[in-house]
Amino acid sequence: MEKQILLNISIKEEPEGGFSVVCTDLEVASQGETENDAVENIKEAVELYLESAEELGIKDEVLEKIGIIKDNTLKIFRTEIPVKLSV
Repeated sequence: MEKQILLNISIKEEPEGGFSVVCTDLEVASQGETENDAVENIKEAVELYLESAEELGIKDEVLEKIGIIKDNTLKIFRTEIPVKLSV
């Protein structure tokens, strides 16, 4: 059974061009020429990371790291919070 999970990402425009992106929950990184490319590429990178974790027998450990325990229930709750930043 497939499920969707929400993961946090951080996107940065690079001075030399393009965008770098990191899934901060799993410490997986990628890049793209545009913001949309970067988002699509990080989705693919995360999917490949999870597939590899399954092949290596560490998928449960990886999922637990993001708060999902073996019976697919959430162990922790994540939410977005607004933060003020003076620039």
